[in-house]
Amino acid sequence: MSRLLAALLLALPAAAVQATQVVDDFESGTDPNNWSWLSGSPSDVIGNGVIQTEGGNPGAWFDSTAPYFAGHPNFTAVPAAGSPLRAALDSGSLHSASIDMQRLDTSSVANCHPVYDLPSTFTLQLFDLHTVGSDPPTQIEAHTTDGPASPAGTFAWTPASFTIPSDATDVPPGWVLNAPPELNYTWTDLMHNIDGIAFFPISPEEITFDSCWELGADNVDVSYGEADDAIFADGFDIIPAD
Repeated sequence: MSRLLAALLLALPAAAVQATQVVDDFESGTDPNNWSWLSGSPSDVIGNGVIQTEGGNPGAWFDSTAPYFAGHPNFTAVPAAGSPLRAALDSGSLHSASIDMQRLDTSSVANCHPVYDLPSTFTLQLFDLHTVGSDPPTQIEAHTTDGPASPAGTFAWTPASFTIPSDATDVPPGWVLNAPPELNYTWTDLMHNIDGIAFFPISPEEITFDSCWELGADNVDVSYGEADDAIFADGFDIIPAD
């Protein structure tokens, strides 16, 4: 019986915190979670891009195509109701997000200039478009401030991973929250009102200029799920006394 108890002690915590993953690798040639390369806010900009069948990391990938002009290019999804990513963002229990990104050489693309060519950091953004009732929507957002380094100029497929402390009681270290001050809007409010998610190859805080890009995205992975304490507790309930 002691061996059974030990086995349960080892196995149950792992099961209790098992997360669900939403993965977009575009191998099906479809985009069920509404990803797009944007030039600005998701509330007022039509996105760019096509799914390419070869050249990804590996296989298919989402190509911004060129010329793609943006001051702060971003790969963004505002998923529809019923989609896998919508379920993740609605969960209030995001754990992490990651992406593979590349930047291609556009020197031979007609009229693709000027080119932004400074090093920066990959950035993850989460945003709420519905709390402020305005037209167009007022974006409340939080983004990372300490993401992995983003190379200057062109770069091959590069992974960028981010932790999302959705259960934090205040804005966690490495994040900044931007909301109208009169709302007294908190990190917890955002975690339960997320409309969309975005990945940037350069920090949205940096002063840039409208420049020409071609960028690729692949293997987008969003992890979420509550720790199931009931599973752990029930495990002990079924163990008979020695």
